[in-house]
Amino acid sequence: MIATALLWSIGGIFIKLVPWNPLAIAGLRGVLGGLVMYGYLRARGIKPVFNLDTLKIAIALAGVCSTFVAANKLTTSANAIVIQYCAPVYVLLYIAFVQKKKLRPLDIAVVPITILGVSLCFLGQIGKGHLAGDIVAVISGVFFAGMFIFSEGVSEQTRASGIMQGQFLTAIIGIPVLIATRPAFTTTAIIGILILGIFQIGLAYVLYSIAIKNAPLLTCSLLAVLEPLLNPVWVFLFAGENPGIWSLVGGVIVVVVITLWYVYDARHPAPQPEPNPA
Repeated sequence: MIATALLWSIGGIFIKLVPWNPLAIAGLRGVLGGLVMYGYLRARGIKPVFNLDTLKIAIALAGVCSTFVAANKLTTSANAIVIQYCAPVYVLLYIAFVQKKKLRPLDIAVVPITILGVSLCFLGQIGKGHLAGDIVAVISGVFFAGMFIFSEGVSEQTRASGIMQGQFLTAIIGIPVLIATRPAFTTTAIIGILILGIFQIGLAYVLYSIAIKNAPLLTCSLLAVLEPLLNPVWVFLFAGENPGIWSLVGGVIVVVVITLWYVYDARHPAPQPEPNPA
C-alpha cells in the first residue's frame, strides 16, 4: 500500500511535465493503465466480466481520471489532490441524504471542517486564475466518492473488471482529443506518459488490488494519505510550483481531519440495523 500511494503521488509532477491537452494525457494513460490491469487479471486467472456494477465503477473511474488530469493543468497540484481527497465527505453526504441513514456526531462535524479546509484552498488561489481548476477538482472528488460507493459490496472480479473498463473508457474519451490536437511526442512527453500509464495508474491499481485483500482497510486508508502529502512536494521540488500559504493550511486541515475520521470510524464503526425477523 505504501508503494501504491507513492506511485499515485507522482501523478501531479508528470502531468505538469507533459505539455498536452489534459484529456489527451488521460486518454493515452488510460490505454496503458488498462493494458496493465488486463495483464494482472490474466495472470491471476480472473475472467473479466461486464455488468451494471462494472459499468458504474468504470464511469466513476473515467470521470476521476479525466477530471483529475484537467484539474492538475488548471490549478496547483496541491489543490487538485487535496480537494479530490474530500471524497469521504461526499460519501457521508450520500449516506445521509440518499440512503437516509443517521450520521454520528463526528461524521457531522467532519463535513463543515473539511469544507473550511477546501475554502482556504480556494482562498489561496483567488486572483491567480485557478478557480476553474479548483471547481474541476471538486467534480473529481465527487467521481472519486462514486467509486467508493459503487465498489461497496462487490466481488474482487467485479471491482477489478470495473477498474480495467474505466481505464479503457478514459481512453475512448481522450484518444479522439489526442488525434485532434496532434501533440508533439517529445522525449519528455513520451517518458511522462509511459510512467503515468504503466506505473502511476496501471501498476498502482494492481498493487492496490493486492493490498486491499491482504491489509486491514484502516491501514490502507491511512497509508493512502501519503499521496496528498507527497504529491505537492514532488511538484514543488521538480517544477517549482508553490501552492501558497492558505492552500497549505487548508490542505493540512483536510488531510488531518479525514485521517482522524478514518481512525475513529475503524475503532467506532457505525451500528448496523438489526435484521428483520420476518
